[in-house]
Amino acid sequence: MTDLVKNYIAVDTMCAVALIVLAYVSWNNVLLIERMKKQFSLAALIAMTVIAAELGCVVFENIEFMDSVPARIANCIGFSLSPVIAIVLSEAFSVEKGKIRLLLTIPVWINFVFAISSFWTGLVFKVNADTSYLRGPLFGMYVGAYLCSYAVLIMGAVKSVKHYQCHTKRTFIMLLVFPIMGTTVQLILPHVHVSWLCVTLSLILFYAYFCMLTETQDTLTGLLNRNVYGQHTKRMDYRAIGMVIVFDLDSFKQINDLYGHQWGDFCLQMTGKLIKDCFYKIGLCYRIGGDEFCVICQTTDEQKVKDALRQFHQRIDETRTNKNLQGELPLVSTGYAIFHGSAGEYDVAVKKADEQMYGFKNDRKRNPDTSQKQ
Repeated sequence: MTDLVKNYIAVDTMCAVALIVLAYVSWNNVLLIERMKKQFSLAALIAMTVIAAELGCVVFENIEFMDSVPARIANCIGFSLSPVIAIVLSEAFSVEKGKIRLLLTIPVWINFVFAISSFWTGLVFKVNADTSYLRGPLFGMYVGAYLCSYAVLIMGAVKSVKHYQCHTKRTFIMLLVFPIMGTTVQLILPHVHVSWLCVTLSLILFYAYFCMLTETQDTLTGLLNRNVYGQHTKRMDYRAIGMVIVFDLDSFKQINDLYGHQWGDFCLQMTGKLIKDCFYKIGLCYRIGGDEFCVICQTTDEQKVKDALRQFHQRIDETRTNKNLQGELPLVSTGYAIFHGSAGEYDVAVKKADEQMYGFKNDRKRNPDTSQKQ
């Protein structure tokens, strides 16, 4: 074997070992939800299988008088499974399934069938009697399936980043571009084996990235947690400008005592969901305390904030009238203020928003029939 072939074998072997470690770490990560653990582990194991198949192809091509059957089996595995990796990975963090996303998976499974059949037909790839590899007449279908699988990955990742309220979009874009670049190089130059090194690194980086996103979440409500809120406000400088909205559940302790902590958790989850539904377009939504929530907006358009508040209180009213509820859903008092400048100025704005919120709460206590509109 040439030194180049030996280098390919060494790199592929290290990639396979790294993926085994990734599968093990993913499966035992207590921070990830069960679906994430399973899909990250499965994606790593499929990628390891494909790398092992590619490694087999490299070895078989360099053994004299080798039968073509093992090489054809190895190519069947590689061509059929490689587009599946992105589909499985997207399932790890996908928050919803749309029709377009479902349609884009169809070429992947069609390619799976034709790639397996190429053992006999040579439609996607061919392996000659001397174990040399050639692209088949339907190789373009494999490329199309690969592109569709990455389209599914990108769509799922974009929606999940929005779901997690992630503001590190540049990091996310680099994660998506990196494996595409490596795969493109190998499609153009088949003898340059860099795609699986890029895929391995990408899987590890995706795993690290979504572990980071998971740690930013409040586990009960799905909003950003107190730690992220603190880091965000500490980084504010003289260029910071926007509006802060504060939320507090009325008489939450009494409701907790009356209906139990399980119902109290449901109330917090419902409130968090309504906050996210109504405010995610204009700001980042946080749970900053037991029954305290906050939205930091990048706009100073007071009308947008008032419209969102009106929608939020309307949704609270509608939810409270639901006869299927097993207990009472508390009202929510709100307040807001504009901030300009540093973290100190932001703290002043929070104090003003708190004063408005408690004024709103006290007015409603004095007059329970008062509308929630501010």
